[in-house]
Amino acid sequence: LDSGVSLLKHVMRMDPDNQTVARVIKKWLKSVTLLSSARKASFERRFEEALQLFSTCIDTCPILPPKAPLHSALRTERALVLLRLKKYDNALQDVALVTYYREDYVTAWTTRFAALHGKGEHETALEETKELLQKWGQNEPRIRQAYEKADFLYRKAKRPDFYTMLGVSSIASEREIKKAYRVVARDMHPDRFATASEAERLKAKKDFQQLSEGLEILSDDFQRKLYDEGYDVEAIKERVQAAEQAAHRPQYGHGSHGSHGRYHY
Repeated sequence: LDSGVSLLKHVMRMDPDNQTVARVIKKWLKSVTLLSSARKASFERRFEEALQLFSTCIDTCPILPPKAPLHSALRTERALVLLRLKKYDNALQDVALVTYYREDYVTAWTTRFAALHGKGEHETALEETKELLQKWGQNEPRIRQAYEKADFLYRKAKRPDFYTMLGVSSIASEREIKKAYRVVARDMHPDRFATASEAERLKAKKDFQQLSEGLEILSDDFQRKLYDEGYDVEAIKERVQAAEQAAHRPQYGHGSHGSHGRYHY
Protein backbone atom coordinates (compact mmCIF):
# COMPACT_ATOMS: atom_id res chain seq x y z
CA LEU A 1 0.00 0.00 0.00
CA ASP A 2 2.74 2.47 0.94
CA SER A 3 4.53 2.01 -2.38
CA GLY A 4 1.23 2.50 -4.21
CA VAL A 5 0.62 5.78 -2.39
CA SER A 6 4.16 6.96 -3.19
CA LEU A 7 3.65 6.21 -6.87
CA LEU A 8 0.34 8.06 -6.95
CA LYS A 9 1.84 11.06 -5.18
CA HIS A 10 4.56 11.13 -7.81
CA VAL A 11 1.87 11.16 -10.51
CA MET A 12 0.09 13.95 -8.62
CA ARG A 13 3.25 16.06 -8.62
CA MET A 14 3.47 15.63 -12.37
CA ASP A 15 -0.20 16.57 -12.78
CA PRO A 16 -1.39 18.52 -9.69
CA ASP A 17 -4.84 19.23 -11.11
CA ASN A 18 -5.72 15.57 -11.72
CA GLN A 19 -8.76 15.09 -9.47
CA THR A 20 -9.10 11.39 -10.31
CA VAL A 21 -5.62 10.66 -8.96
CA ALA A 22 -6.35 12.83 -5.92
CA ARG A 23 -9.44 10.77 -5.08
CA VAL A 24 -7.54 7.51 -5.51
CA ILE A 25 -4.75 8.78 -3.22
CA LYS A 26 -7.36 9.62 -0.58
CA LYS A 27 -8.78 6.08 -0.79
CA TRP A 28 -5.32 4.53 -0.61
CA LEU A 29 -4.38 6.59 2.44
CA LYS A 30 -7.58 5.45 4.15
CA SER A 31 -6.69 1.83 3.30
CA VAL A 32 -3.19 2.26 4.73
CA THR A 33 -4.65 3.50 8.01
CA LEU A 34 -7.23 0.71 8.15
CA LEU A 35 -4.64 -1.99 7.45
CA SER A 36 -2.30 -0.66 10.12
CA SER A 37 -5.15 -0.60 12.65
CA ALA A 38 -6.29 -4.10 11.65
CA ARG A 39 -2.83 -5.57 12.11
CA LYS A 40 -2.44 -3.82 15.45
CA ALA A 41 -5.79 -5.15 16.67
CA SER A 42 -4.88 -8.67 15.55
CA PHE A 43 -1.49 -8.48 17.28
CA GLU A 44 -3.22 -7.36 20.48
CA ARG A 45 -5.71 -10.26 20.13
CA ARG A 46 -8.69 -8.01 19.57
CA PHE A 47 -9.88 -10.33 16.85
CA GLU A 48 -13.48 -9.15 16.42
CA GLU A 49 -12.24 -5.61 15.93
CA ALA A 50 -9.47 -6.82 13.62
CA LEU A 51 -12.03 -8.69 11.51
CA GLN A 52 -14.13 -5.58 11.07
CA LEU A 53 -11.10 -3.50 10.14
CA PHE A 54 -9.75 -6.03 7.63
CA SER A 55 -13.21 -6.34 6.06
CA THR A 56 -13.57 -2.58 5.74
CA CYS A 57 -10.08 -2.36 4.27
CA ILE A 58 -10.90 -5.01 1.66
CA ASP A 59 -14.23 -3.41 0.81
CA THR A 60 -12.91 0.15 0.50
CA CYS A 61 -9.49 -0.55 -1.00
CA PRO A 62 -9.16 0.63 -4.61
CA ILE A 63 -9.84 -2.18 -7.07
CA LEU A 64 -7.01 -4.72 -7.12
CA PRO A 65 -6.39 -7.50 -9.65
CA PRO A 66 -7.06 -10.90 -8.00
CA LYS A 67 -3.46 -11.92 -8.69
CA ALA A 68 -2.04 -8.83 -6.96
CA PRO A 69 0.13 -9.60 -3.91
CA LEU A 70 -1.83 -7.08 -1.83
CA HIS A 71 -5.13 -8.78 -2.66
CA SER A 72 -3.65 -12.12 -1.54
CA ALA A 73 -2.18 -10.64 1.63
CA LEU A 74 -5.40 -8.91 2.72
CA ARG A 75 -7.57 -11.98 2.17
CA THR A 76 -5.10 -14.28 3.90
CA GLU A 77 -4.61 -11.99 6.89
CA ARG A 78 -8.36 -11.75 7.33
CA ALA A 79 -8.57 -15.55 7.10
CA LEU A 80 -6.01 -15.85 9.89
CA VAL A 81 -8.19 -13.64 12.09
CA LEU A 82 -11.21 -15.78 11.19
CA LEU A 83 -9.24 -18.82 12.32
CA ARG A 84 -8.75 -17.23 15.72
CA LEU A 85 -12.49 -16.68 15.94
CA LYS A 86 -13.10 -20.30 14.86
CA LYS A 87 -15.04 -19.12 11.81
CA TYR A 88 -13.49 -21.84 9.71
CA ASP A 89 -15.88 -21.78 6.76
CA ASN A 90 -15.38 -18.05 6.28
CA ALA A 91 -11.61 -18.49 6.46
CA LEU A 92 -11.82 -21.20 3.82
CA GLN A 93 -13.77 -18.89 1.52
CA ASP A 94 -11.09 -16.20 1.75
CA VAL A 95 -8.13 -18.46 1.05
CA ALA A 96 -9.98 -20.30 -1.73
CA LEU A 97 -10.18 -17.02 -3.62
CA VAL A 98 -6.45 -16.48 -3.10
CA THR A 99 -5.28 -19.94 -4.15
CA TYR A 100 -7.57 -19.91 -7.20
CA TYR A 101 -5.53 -17.08 -8.70
CA ARG A 102 -2.19 -17.77 -6.98
CA GLU A 103 -1.75 -21.49 -6.54
CA ASP A 104 1.73 -21.14 -5.03
CA TYR A 105 0.76 -18.71 -2.23
CA VAL A 106 1.96 -20.90 0.63
CA THR A 107 0.53 -18.88 3.54
CA ALA A 108 -2.95 -19.18 2.07
CA TRP A 109 -2.54 -22.95 1.82
CA THR A 110 -1.28 -23.35 5.39
CA THR A 111 -4.19 -21.20 6.56
CA ARG A 112 -6.56 -23.46 4.64
CA PHE A 113 -5.09 -26.56 6.28
CA ALA A 114 -5.43 -24.98 9.73
CA ALA A 115 -9.11 -24.28 9.02
CA LEU A 116 -9.67 -27.86 7.86
CA HIS A 117 -8.07 -29.16 11.06
CA GLY A 118 -10.28 -26.80 13.04
CA LYS A 119 -13.29 -28.47 11.43
CA GLY A 120 -11.87 -31.92 12.15
CA GLU A 121 -11.36 -32.62 8.43
CA HIS A 122 -7.89 -34.07 8.87
CA GLU A 123 -8.20 -36.55 6.02
CA THR A 124 -9.00 -33.78 3.54
CA ALA A 125 -5.98 -31.79 4.74
CA LEU A 126 -3.81 -34.89 4.40
CA GLU A 127 -4.97 -35.55 0.83
CA GLU A 128 -4.44 -31.93 -0.22
CA THR A 129 -0.99 -31.60 1.33
CA LYS A 130 0.04 -34.84 -0.35
CA GLU A 131 -1.21 -33.51 -3.69
CA LEU A 132 0.73 -30.25 -3.27
CA LEU A 133 3.91 -32.16 -2.45
CA GLN A 134 3.52 -34.10 -5.66
CA LYS A 135 2.77 -31.02 -7.78
CA TRP A 136 5.10 -28.25 -6.60
CA GLY A 137 5.66 -28.32 -2.85
CA GLN A 138 8.55 -30.82 -2.61
CA ASN A 139 11.07 -28.08 -1.81
CA GLU A 140 8.75 -25.95 0.34
CA PRO A 141 9.36 -26.68 4.06
CA ARG A 142 5.98 -25.28 5.15
CA ILE A 143 4.10 -27.63 2.85
CA ARG A 144 6.18 -30.56 4.11
CA GLN A 145 5.43 -29.55 7.71
CA ALA A 146 1.73 -29.19 6.89
CA TYR A 147 1.73 -32.71 5.45
CA GLU A 148 3.43 -34.15 8.55
CA LYS A 149 0.96 -32.37 10.83
CA ALA A 150 -2.03 -33.57 8.79
CA ASP A 151 -0.72 -37.13 8.85
CA PHE A 152 -0.22 -36.93 12.62
CA LEU A 153 -3.69 -35.50 13.32
CA TYR A 154 -5.39 -37.94 10.95
CA ARG A 155 -3.73 -40.91 12.63
CA LYS A 156 -4.50 -39.49 16.06
CA ALA A 157 -8.18 -39.14 15.19
CA LYS A 158 -8.34 -42.74 13.93
CA ARG A 159 -6.62 -44.38 16.91
CA PRO A 160 -8.61 -46.14 19.66
CA ASP A 161 -9.35 -44.23 22.86
CA PHE A 162 -7.78 -46.55 25.42
CA TYR A 163 -8.90 -44.48 28.40
CA THR A 164 -12.53 -44.74 27.31
CA MET A 165 -12.20 -48.45 26.57
CA LEU A 166 -10.91 -49.05 30.09
CA GLY A 167 -13.36 -46.62 31.67
CA VAL A 168 -10.68 -44.55 33.41
CA SER A 169 -9.61 -40.92 33.27
CA SER A 170 -6.46 -39.72 31.51
CA ILE A 171 -4.84 -39.11 34.92
CA ALA A 172 -5.55 -42.59 36.27
CA SER A 173 -2.67 -44.32 38.06
CA GLU A 174 -1.10 -47.52 36.73
CA ARG A 175 -2.79 -49.44 39.53
CA GLU A 176 -6.21 -48.02 38.59
CA ILE A 177 -5.60 -48.87 34.94
CA LYS A 178 -4.69 -52.48 35.68
CA LYS A 179 -7.67 -52.88 38.00
CA ALA A 180 -10.00 -51.51 35.32
CA TYR A 181 -8.44 -53.82 32.74
CA ARG A 182 -9.24 -56.92 34.80
CA VAL A 183 -12.88 -55.85 35.08
CA VAL A 184 -13.33 -54.95 31.40
CA ALA A 185 -11.32 -57.94 30.16
CA ARG A 186 -13.71 -60.36 31.84
CA ASP A 187 -16.63 -58.93 29.88
CA MET A 188 -14.72 -58.65 26.61
CA HIS A 189 -12.87 -61.97 26.64
CA PRO A 190 -13.41 -63.89 23.36
CA ASP A 191 -14.44 -67.03 25.28
CA ARG A 192 -17.69 -65.27 26.19
CA PHE A 193 -18.54 -65.15 22.48
CA ALA A 194 -17.90 -68.82 21.69
CA THR A 195 -21.48 -69.39 20.53
CA ALA A 196 -21.83 -66.06 18.73
CA SER A 197 -21.69 -65.60 14.96
CA GLU A 198 -18.34 -65.59 13.19
CA ALA A 199 -18.52 -61.84 12.67
CA GLU A 200 -19.18 -61.27 16.37
CA ARG A 201 -16.35 -63.61 17.37
CA LEU A 202 -13.91 -61.78 15.08
CA LYS A 203 -14.99 -58.43 16.48
CA ALA A 204 -14.65 -59.69 20.05
CA LYS A 205 -11.15 -60.95 19.30
CA LYS A 206 -10.15 -57.61 17.74
CA ASP A 207 -11.63 -55.61 20.63
CA PHE A 208 -9.84 -57.77 23.19
CA GLN A 209 -6.53 -57.36 21.35
CA GLN A 210 -7.02 -53.60 21.36
CA LEU A 211 -7.80 -53.65 25.06
CA SER A 212 -4.60 -55.62 25.77
CA GLU A 213 -2.67 -53.20 23.58
CA GLY A 214 -4.10 -50.32 25.58
CA LEU A 215 -3.01 -51.92 28.85
CA GLU A 216 0.53 -52.37 27.52
CA ILE A 217 0.79 -48.76 26.39
CA LEU A 218 -0.84 -47.10 29.40
CA SER A 219 1.14 -49.23 31.88
CA ASP A 220 4.47 -48.06 30.46
CA ASP A 221 5.56 -44.50 31.28
CA PHE A 222 7.39 -43.91 27.98
CA GLN A 223 4.62 -45.32 25.79
CA ARG A 224 1.90 -43.58 27.76
CA LYS A 225 3.67 -40.25 27.37
CA LEU A 226 3.75 -40.74 23.60
CA TYR A 227 0.08 -41.76 23.56
CA ASP A 228 -0.90 -38.68 25.60
CA GLU A 229 1.01 -36.53 23.12
CA GLY A 230 -1.19 -37.88 20.34
CA TYR A 231 0.85 -40.65 18.73
CA ASP A 232 -0.99 -43.69 17.41
CA VAL A 233 -0.06 -47.30 18.19
CA GLU A 234 2.12 -47.76 15.10
CA ALA A 235 4.11 -44.60 15.79
CA ILE A 236 4.54 -45.57 19.45
CA LYS A 237 5.94 -48.97 18.48
CA GLU A 238 8.37 -47.30 16.06
CA ARG A 239 9.65 -44.98 18.78
CA VAL A 240 9.94 -47.77 21.34
CA GLN A 241 11.96 -49.81 18.86
CA ALA A 242 14.20 -46.84 18.09
CA ALA A 243 14.73 -46.17 21.81
CA GLU A 244 15.62 -49.81 22.48
CA GLN A 245 18.08 -49.85 19.59
CA ALA A 246 19.68 -46.66 20.91
CA ALA A 247 19.93 -48.20 24.38
CA HIS A 248 21.84 -51.20 23.02
CA ARG A 249 24.10 -49.16 20.77
CA PRO A 250 27.75 -49.15 21.97
CA GLN A 251 28.59 -46.01 23.91
CA TYR A 252 31.96 -44.33 23.69
CA GLY A 253 33.67 -41.68 25.75
CA HIS A 254 33.04 -40.53 29.30
CA GLY A 255 30.02 -41.87 31.10
CA SER A 256 29.59 -44.86 28.75
CA HIS A 257 30.16 -47.64 31.27
CA GLY A 258 26.54 -48.66 31.31
CA SER A 259 23.11 -47.18 31.40
CA HIS A 260 20.01 -47.46 33.48
CA GLY A 261 16.39 -47.49 32.49
CA ARG A 262 14.58 -49.12 29.63
CA TYR A 263 14.34 -46.16 27.26
CA HIS A 264 16.49 -43.15 26.48
CA TYR A 265 14.93 -40.05 25.04
